[in-house]
Amino acid sequence: MRNRTLLLIGLIGLLGLLLFGCSLGSAGVSEVTITPTKTLRPVFTSTLTPTATEPATETPAPNDTPITTSTPAPPTEAPPTEALATETPPLADTPLPTTPPLAPTNTTVPATNPPPIQPTNTTAPPTNTPQPGVNFRVKEIRAREDGSLTASGLHNIYFTVIDANGAPLDGVVLKEVNNQPAQEVTTGNKGPGQTEFTMWAADYRFQVDRDASGAPVTSETTHVLSVLFGHAVWDDLIRGGICSDPASCEALGPIHYSYDVTFQRAW
Repeated sequence: MRNRTLLLIGLIGLLGLLLFGCSLGSAGVSEVTITPTKTLRPVFTSTLTPTATEPATETPAPNDTPITTSTPAPPTEAPPTEALATETPPLADTPLPTTPPLAPTNTTVPATNPPPIQPTNTTAPPTNTPQPGVNFRVKEIRAREDGSLTASGLHNIYFTVIDANGAPLDGVVLKEVNNQPAQEVTTGNKGPGQTEFTMWAADYRFQVDRDASGAPVTSETTHVLSVLFGHAVWDDLIRGGICSDPASCEALGPIHYSYDVTFQRAW
């Protein structure tokens, strides 16, 4: 676009020079000879109309001054601004707060009172359950073979009475309370603190009736002592080694055996 503009300007200048030269030539000739007046030709004007597709951004100067092009001003640098701090300043060496220990919570399950465990031993105790406040208690009952288990064997009850320290006590009266008339035996006639009783076809139960001074005393009573078949407590025979269990004891049928019975004073 700029070249086309310069070309147009050059053509216009050239036409102007031609017209100016023609005018000078006409003047010199008129001085010598008179010639008919010539009709001046119209000044040629260019019919070329430049079609600008874009608006002219610069107007060329009509002189030989070189056309200056606009140089964009350098971008103005904004004054430096402090960059926002993106890093967190280091924390001061301050001790971190300590978390106080959690207060202990009582998670203990409250104790319950479970029912007492019942003993699984079905073996009958050798003595009756002790009764509070009695002077004499049954310490031991045990059956044993006495000579033989056949009809020739003995069938006695051998009593021993001792104090709380195990020393024998003589003169203590034992009384059978399961039959009438009541029968009594006294310790010391068969040895220190000892006496005996012969069983027959009956069930017997004994207790201490009086001490050596003749004063009445309180006492536990034995369970049934008997040589009748099926009347005895099988555990008494098992403890004496006559049989090993109730079935084997019952399998023996009617037999003879004796008992060892011990009473002990509570004081």
